[in-house]
Amino acid sequence: MDDVTSGTKPRAWRRRSVFWGIFGAVGIIMGAAYATGFASTNNTSADTHAGEATQLFGAPAAPNPSQYANMVAATTPLALDFDGNYATIAANTVLFTVDLTQNDPYGNALTGTYYTDVVLSNWNALGLTGGTPQWDTLDLKFLAVECDAGFSAWTPAGANGPTQASTQMHVDRVDAHVTFSGMAAGHKYCIGLAPASATTEAAVLQAASGGTVDGTVMFRPNAAPGAALPTAPQFAATVNRSA
Repeated sequence: MDDVTSGTKPRAWRRRSVFWGIFGAVGIIMGAAYATGFASTNNTSADTHAGEATQLFGAPAAPNPSQYANMVAATTPLALDFDGNYATIAANTVLFTVDLTQNDPYGNALTGTYYTDVVLSNWNALGLTGGTPQWDTLDLKFLAVECDAGFSAWTPAGANGPTQASTQMHVDRVDAHVTFSGMAAGHKYCIGLAPASATTEAAVLQAASGGTVDGTVMFRPNAAPGAALPTAPQFAATVNRSA
């Protein structure tokens, strides 16, 4: 009896049925994976405290004071006048004092040696960050001296320091700062600028070697009489222990 007369389905048909059955099972499995294997969020945010932190019981701890707080102070403002295009300084000007005779905020006497950095602080106003430069030349010879008995003159560095009596601040778009090191605990120091006139500044420029200025020269761009004056440079000073 052949397959037709016996009522038995051909083998090829049975193979096709098995194939489609497997394919359908895979489709069901993949469909389940697709339905359950991917997810996305729809997050939200809120500020119910309107930027405020939840208040705690008690008072917050007081911030620790700087160990050298109030040991450096600005004293006399720098007063500039003009003789033609030269800015001049009429008298010795102590811009900062560094008082290492005090106890620190914790009541301890200072020990060791210290250093002070003086930096130009008004870069933007002077046009040094991409604006129109206010000055053609700003070169300043800063001086430092031990002044326990009060300031009298820019004398050479003595036994109590600082290590150097003068250092040059070349003001440009890259950097403008000076450092005085070797300041001994238990002493007071004065930092500032000596008098400068058109005559002394012209002499400094004539003596400049290889483009390096050693002395104070402040020269503004050519300006008509009565033109607005360039912004005066401003400075900040810090003190810290070195040893």
